[in-house]
Amino acid sequence: MQNSNILKLKHDLVGNSLPSDCASLELRLEKGDLIYPSWSPDSYFNSDELQAICSYKTKGLWHQAISFYPDSGKLVGSNSKELERFLGRISKDLTDKMQVLLPMYSGAIRLDRVVLNNVEVATSGGKNLFKDDVLHLDTLKGGLPNEKRLIKLCCNINPTNTRVWEKGPSLASLLMDGRARDELFLKSKLGLYQNNFKNDFTSMLEHIGNLIRQSELIQEKIPRKVVVFPAKSFWLAMTDVCIHSTLRGGNVLELMFFVQEHALCSGDLSAPCLLRSFFSSEIKQIAA
Repeated sequence: MQNSNILKLKHDLVGNSLPSDCASLELRLEKGDLIYPSWSPDSYFNSDELQAICSYKTKGLWHQAISFYPDSGKLVGSNSKELERFLGRISKDLTDKMQVLLPMYSGAIRLDRVVLNNVEVATSGGKNLFKDDVLHLDTLKGGLPNEKRLIKLCCNINPTNTRVWEKGPSLASLLMDGRARDELFLKSKLGLYQNNFKNDFTSMLEHIGNLIRQSELIQEKIPRKVVVFPAKSFWLAMTDVCIHSTLRGGNVLELMFFVQEHALCSGDLSAPCLLRSFFSSEIKQIAA
């Protein structure tokens, strides 16, 4: 599998302006759109702090990124108390901003972790199945009951270089694409759909996510567009339905938020609903 030729990049910043009706942002996220808040890292840390943050490396060979868990105050992948304090502060500040930006999720959104990844995408290594430079979904599981929707808030903290994504179709669009449906069905024809994973959404999503990563047809034939994020810019997406890959860039701060199901604008667009419908239809085909 090969990535698109990044020499032909086109800036995709049409959505950089927020609509006047901010309540519509929640629905746009659930549909798989990217949202571009007009925030700046300069509001949260100065240039010296930015330089220091971009220089942090993970300890040992087992950690590719540094993670901070606000519920416990635990820092994983680094022993730096300075970084721990910074990520603790930034987690609170940006959680407050998210509550204002997405008022329909108020009281139903929780920051699970903050991830600092200073590894350049092109040199990140690892097996293709686990690399982020192929189209994929994020399949993280919430820690509280009914936390089944994942919003990733990203900030390109590199002071000069862009970060480059490819954005594929939403999960709903992918499952309606005849070629993709046939591909996912054929890849799992040997009995993997029969038990419906006992309606375990996490298992369903991980299974579909692995098939998307492994499918040559999906990686090479399904339409996608290149998205360029400028240095020191923010963006967010519901990455359990927004299919994406990272082609280029280092120094990114990612905040992983989980949303309770009851706060969703459209349950029909959620990954649990889409996958239960897909698995049920495939089970019927097998039984026919």
